Amino acid sequence: MANETVPVSIPDNLAAKAREKGWPLDLVQQALAAGAQPAQIIQYMDQGVTADQARQFLAAQAGGGKELSEEIRAKAEASAWPIELVQAAVNMGAAEGDLMRFMEMGVTAEQARQFMAQGGQAQLDLSWMNVPTEWNTRARPTKHGLTLDAINIGKYGEVPDVWEHQTEMPRGAFPIPGVEGMGYSIYQKQEVWSDACAPLYEESIQRRWRPATDVPWTTIEPLDDDLERGACQVMTYLSEKAQLEADVLGRWEPEISYGYHEVKLYLATVIFEGARAVEVFRKRALSNGGGLGIQSPGWSHRSVIDARNFSEMATVQMVLQDSLTLAEYQFGEMYAHNAAEKFIFTRAMQDKARHLAYGVSHLKYVLLRRDDRREEMQRYLDKGETALLMDDRKDHATRPAWAIYFGGGTANIGEGLRVYNQMRRRFIEQYLARLKWATLDRGERLLPGLRAFIDSE
Repeated sequence: MANETVPVSIPDNLAAKAREKGWPLDLVQQALAAGAQPAQIIQYMDQGVTADQARQFLAAQAGGGKELSEEIRAKAEASAWPIELVQAAVNMGAAEGDLMRFMEMGVTAEQARQFMAQGGQAQLDLSWMNVPTEWNTRARPTKHGLTLDAINIGKYGEVPDVWEHQTEMPRGAFPIPGVEGMGYSIYQKQEVWSDACAPLYEESIQRRWRPATDVPWTTIEPLDDDLERGACQVMTYLSEKAQLEADVLGRWEPEISYGYHEVKLYLATVIFEGARAVEVFRKRALSNGGGLGIQSPGWSHRSVIDARNFSEMATVQMVLQDSLTLAEYQFGEMYAHNAAEKFIFTRAMQDKARHLAYGVSHLKYVLLRRDDRREEMQRYLDKGETALLMDDRKDHATRPAWAIYFGGGTANIGEGLRVYNQMRRRFIEQYLARLKWATLDRGERLLPGLRAFIDSE
């Protein structure tokens, strides 16, 4: 190379770079003659393109090789790819089908030319490594492990009152322009937040249980036919309620934006626990020679499904309805007829207590920040209680089924009805106490049909 004469048309910096990278100057001259710009050639050299790779590319561009089909010629013309570029790519071993897919994907001729000049090795863009997030963050495990609260440090733990991003960008990440919105509708913290979300999530995943193997199913022995029918109707009713809650929350989950991932994570466990309750109560109905009973009228279901905002749904379902369900689980555990039923109700109580903890703490969070929403929440509970009382009037199966379950059969159904009224009284008392903790006084507004349970004794 020392004896070669540098052509006048090769800039000095390009000639120096060629000597540094081992490119013969006649190859550089050939590249310039083919239309490459000096800066572009220097870039290829710096990217590691060898002289042999460049020579192969230039030779391929010169023509010859496999004859192109009419289909790819038409596609190249429509995509503004020069035919000589397509021919060069095919000569280098590219399949016509792959090239046409690249054209359909919007790859430009210049992008293809650069890729080929690099010998088929794409240049890596490492600019993402300089993203301006909060670096040098080290989350440390607590005595409970590396929990959600443990990683909520620095900017990553700052939960905004309003989330400004419509994408799935994780909180604390760096946004890039042009990403399509994902259709979320909830961007306000007060609409979904509870400070209990993170610990409730951790407790939920740590206290998992499996109906198929954890429930001592072999402890179930045959019951009198009337008692088994009552038990199976109760299980049908409870399974149906669990399915509703899982379905409703499954609809709201994708509405919540990613700035509030703690809420999304916890609600995902509620959906799972709802599915587990559907499973376990259905299994009990089918495990002892009985079967499923009659469907409930579903008036109270409608009051949850028709909720127009998340706080309405959470207040009716996860405060009012779940207060009733927890009382039912509590009395189911007390009057269980075997170890399997006692196990089921005990575990279901633990799950339901978490659901209530979220619902009540969310309601309190809203009311402490939006005092103007108190009457709104009262109206939601008016509707929910009305629907609950409608179920009491229209549902001819659930009340006597519980009475049979509590009384041990139809022969002692009067005692069973007395226990049923105790259960409803406990529900109302606990419901009012939870609302009071959430700073909502409903003592004077409770509907008379429900007040009758606490005024009966």
